[in-house]
Amino acid sequence: MKKHLIFLFASAALVLAACAEKTGDESGEPGYGRLNVRSGADFAIDSRAAAEPSGDDFTLTLTGSDYDGEWATVAEFAAQDTIFKEGPYMAAIAYGDPDAEGAGKPCYRGEAPVEILARRTVDVSITAQIANSQTQVIATEQFLRYFHEAAFTVTTGSGNTFSFAPGSETPGEKVFVKAGTTLSVTGTARKQSQTGQSQGILVTFGEQTLEATLPRTCHTFKFDAAEAGSATLTIYLGEEYTETVDLDLEMNDDASEE
Repeated sequence: MKKHLIFLFASAALVLAACAEKTGDESGEPGYGRLNVRSGADFAIDSRAAAEPSGDDFTLTLTGSDYDGEWATVAEFAAQDTIFKEGPYMAAIAYGDPDAEGAGKPCYRGEAPVEILARRTVDVSITAQIANSQTQVIATEQFLRYFHEAAFTVTTGSGNTFSFAPGSETPGEKVFVKAGTTLSVTGTARKQSQTGQSQGILVTFGEQTLEATLPRTCHTFKFDAAEAGSATLTIYLGEEYTETVDLDLEMNDDASEE
């Protein structure tokens, strides 16, 4: 699994002092200090996220024992040059909606503790990781040798549905879904015609359910067929195999080949 890491600077001062955790600020208010935030995104998932947030995309919150602050962007925070009472704080950055589902809808979250020092400018680096999940449906060449016109639907716990058609010109792309949601897959396909004179018998693949999605993980439903009259579904979490299910093929009511 390849990781892509970028860093986004909230202040030009970081270019001159990127290695310093704290710098002098003798002109500061007694008992108060300043904060530079350096934010970045870790794109670790099975495929690079469609949306790559920049420094202007992250929201920033800063909380302390008697302080709560929020900024629309990290850049806005840097421009305000706010001073803070010395003490411990938690800085957090965020991008995207964790409840949103669909293609190109990643959600990022990250946080880091910081200690504000009097008359000092403290630097903090925060890496945001993808907080939601992905899913897709694919089929092996062996499956497509025995079946065609495959059409699968993934339904999430939120009730959203996504269509996949392995082997077609528009097979469907990976979609982002909530972490901790259920995923149910159903579908149909036609068996290859033995006579070449019909579309082939339509078969239905009964519902199979994954109980809970994991953050930063692509959940893959992979359909395979050892022979024309059988099919299996293998579920992968990320790059790891997790489960294989033998599927009963339900024929439509008039499942006969003319």
